[in-house]
Amino acid sequence: MKRSVKAVALSAIVVVSVPTSWAGTLSGQVVDYNAAKVRLANGVLVVPAGEAVYTATSTIPIGSSFTVTLPSGFQFGTAPALTSSAAATFTLAGGGIGSNSATFTVATSNVSPAQTITLGTYTVNGATALETITPIASALPLTMQAIGIDALPVSFKEFASDSGVNAVFVGAIQFIDLKPPSNGSEFGTGIGDSLTVVVSAIAISPEIVDFATHTVPILGADGLLNTLAPGDTATVVLPGAYGDLASVFMSTTADCKNPISTGTVSFGALTIPNVPFNVEEFFCVTGSGAPIELLGAGPGGSFGIGPVTGFTSVLLNPGSSTDFLASANVNIEFPGGFCYTNDGGRTCVLINFPATTVPVLSFWGIGALAGMLLLFGAWMLRSGEQRNAL
Repeated sequence: MKRSVKAVALSAIVVVSVPTSWAGTLSGQVVDYNAAKVRLANGVLVVPAGEAVYTATSTIPIGSSFTVTLPSGFQFGTAPALTSSAAATFTLAGGGIGSNSATFTVATSNVSPAQTITLGTYTVNGATALETITPIASALPLTMQAIGIDALPVSFKEFASDSGVNAVFVGAIQFIDLKPPSNGSEFGTGIGDSLTVVVSAIAISPEIVDFATHTVPILGADGLLNTLAPGDTATVVLPGAYGDLASVFMSTTADCKNPISTGTVSFGALTIPNVPFNVEEFFCVTGSGAPIELLGAGPGGSFGIGPVTGFTSVLLNPGSSTDFLASANVNIEFPGGFCYTNDGGRTCVLINFPATTVPVLSFWGIGALAGMLLLFGAWMLRSGEQRNAL
């Protein structure tokens, strides 16, 4: 019995100590698709050339088999091809069209250490897994293996997808005047109080690079840089807690005097439809005339408390569009905020709580915000020029 235990222990030691043999490493560029375009193409995608590169770390001799395998469910729609930095050529020997993998035979010359094997352009079918957003961090793997030399397939996270749309958002700083005659029903600091006020600015555009790292191009199903239909619009949702607001609408100007789309107000969200792309628009709200006792944007908003956090969540939903998915790909450059005040904006007042004041941006903050809003359009213009240069 003792001998048996020792034998098992020795066997375990022997198994663990066996070295793993590798003939190369795999690197490249993630191919990140607009998930809605994948859906419209029924999972048929063009993969650009050169996105996966195998670098040999030991010799792969003539006559060896070399296999490329796609993620589960994917099949080659066209015959793949391999090229090398060496004189080696590769003959397709098995798999390929209609198969999840392709096996090649190395010909002409060996592949020596430091030389590369590159996968050319090809089409895949069955990439339906990418019809829902697949972040780069969870990209689906492609593998390559020099059979008999690599102990296991060498893997690279190759296939990802995103919503196809993103936006830049700036929230405003606004005050709710507690002094008569407003008594908390109007926005302002005592001079020029108004029921209507701008609360944010937004600029929506097609997603050109991924939202997470801003480094990976977003592609259409055709393998080219992502584009959206010229007439596309989005429905923008601002989650939060809102009360005593009569309306929310979109204006082409920050003074709210050029409304072009009317939204809906609910206790849990402000919803604005028909927001166009590639242009800066402004969202405005109008009070009902009753005291504004509830105006929260994002998780920090709560009943009867000021200051209230600004817009910490912004959602983009497709209206009639079918070429992008619902998304939270919004760069909130400044969340804005709301403040109950009875001293002209020098401090915020905690409503329904013991008399306490909380420092907050006052007129200096409003001036800074005005400057941000003015610069916002120019910033977006520069960003557009940079994107077009890609």
